[in-house]
Amino acid sequence: MKTPCMILLLLFVIGFILWIIPLLIGRRKLIKKGVQETLLTFDDGPSEVTEELLNVLDQCQCRACFFLLGEEMVKRREVVQKILNHGHAVGIHGYSHKHPLKMFFWDQKKDLEKAYQVFLDQGIPVSYYRAPHGAYTWASLFFCKKHDLDIVHWTGLVGDWKLEQEETLLQRLLDLSGPGHVLVLHDGSKGTANPLCKIRIPHLVLRLHEALKDTSAPLGRWEE
Repeated sequence: MKTPCMILLLLFVIGFILWIIPLLIGRRKLIKKGVQETLLTFDDGPSEVTEELLNVLDQCQCRACFFLLGEEMVKRREVVQKILNHGHAVGIHGYSHKHPLKMFFWDQKKDLEKAYQVFLDQGIPVSYYRAPHGAYTWASLFFCKKHDLDIVHWTGLVGDWKLEQEETLLQRLLDLSGPGHVLVLHDGSKGTANPLCKIRIPHLVLRLHEALKDTSAPLGRWEE
């Protein structure tokens, strides 16, 4: 009887060390101290809607942080440069959008280094990392340590990659907004995301701006 229990306990300890600890380290709820505005971040781009989104953000006088995929950056170099020219920050989101928990350590390490090389090749300094699916691993933690990258998680996730009613998404964004709160939306659609979801993002951001502009935590500017 003792042997099966010991085996289960050992498996639990191994699983905790291998998977749970890096998740706990990476997934710390993020609220930026000393910031009064609500901050926006965008994952999975750049895409065909990013330029429209940049125009909307200009209209809202908002500066965001874009977490870019290497495989999309090489397709849209000009869009990446426009993100920077519009005054936004950028971060690494991996090269592909494979789920980190479904990758072996060395495969993920290779994916992350490949993404980092894309930033170097395009002459873009980078200081931030966010894991696809918010799934942090020992590979991503070591990668961030090696390249001195800050992990940027989020305060709230609204599920905009699903085809839900815009009113539902807007209300979630409003509920999650607040001083220093970091919201995550998507200007790309990778993995299981519905390809049409990203199309609604520019209009959703504009509506969020209108709803928050006279509150105590309007959309603000991401500061390095």
